[in-house]
Amino acid sequence: MKAAILYKPLSLEVKEVDIPRPKSKELVIKVDTSGLCPSDVKVYRYGGYNVKYPVILGHEVSGEVYSIGDDVEGFKEKDRVVVAADAYCGKCRMCRIGKENICDDQLSLGYNVDGAHADYMLVPSRFIERGGVLKVPDWMPLEPMAMTEPFACTIHSLRILNVKYDDGVLIIGDGPMSLMHVIVAKAFGISKIAVIGLNDWKLKLAESLGATHVYKGSDKEKVIESVKNDFPNGLAGVSVTVVNEETVYEALKLSSKGGKVVIFSGLPINNRRYIIDSNMIHYNEIELTGSSGYTYEEFELAYRMLLKDYNQAMKIVTHRFMLEDIHKAIKAWDDKESSLKVLLKRS
Repeated sequence: MKAAILYKPLSLEVKEVDIPRPKSKELVIKVDTSGLCPSDVKVYRYGGYNVKYPVILGHEVSGEVYSIGDDVEGFKEKDRVVVAADAYCGKCRMCRIGKENICDDQLSLGYNVDGAHADYMLVPSRFIERGGVLKVPDWMPLEPMAMTEPFACTIHSLRILNVKYDDGVLIIGDGPMSLMHVIVAKAFGISKIAVIGLNDWKLKLAESLGATHVYKGSDKEKVIESVKNDFPNGLAGVSVTVVNEETVYEALKLSSKGGKVVIFSGLPINNRRYIIDSNMIHYNEIELTGSSGYTYEEFELAYRMLLKDYNQAMKIVTHRFMLEDIHKAIKAWDDKESSLKVLLKRS
């Protein structure tokens, strides 16, 4: 089988390797679709603190069960499935207090266990035991189900913001995760959904997905003025999906008093420090926090959301590549003027 193996930062090769064989309580799935996540590109270029080399990249995945180890219950060959990206331990303090998404001992596809950018993927026993493998009905296309994981992350972000119907949410960025925020915010019934971005066609798409206000521009002060004109009291929830000093400044400036700002995306290890005006936080009692991953409940909610209506999600898919063309896929992902969600197909 083919697999995209990362040996160290900037050393990614598609190679022929053996199809994995499941041990007791394990599955092997034949991959149908895997999504190219921004974190895949970040790990490819910069590495990560929890990456164990060599590793097969990828963690957004759908496919069908290819082979089953002993003592696996509830699955059979040819079952169509979606697999969570992480298997939480269920024992550490974070898991015990309901914050399993920041588990102290998680297994993560494409990081410390082999992931989804391969023709076949081994599913370790903990993923199955913890309920991280969900069956996909026969009528449901597998391709959109590969986006279950990023939608689960988006659900987690918006749940942290806890925006009420009329309070309004601002999404900074116009990439695929930003537009997923729009889709989920609309599904949550939020009445005011604002998006700041740089590309006309992406902002137009955001409107078609449910954004009520869109703003274009790289001049942060002009953008802030435009948003302030429409929302003089600010917005109660702000999700920063493109993180840099300017976007965090915008977020704090545009948050309402007593509002909440979520840092949705991380930065490369060597580029993650910048200055924050603490007075904006102090005097306006703004809560600045992060959003990392998702709980299993949120993963299942994303799964059910896609089953109910996957057509909105498919509107953000702009590129499909074969696995062996993963370097072309990364190049397409880099072209922000023309790309949104990039998928890797197997046929």
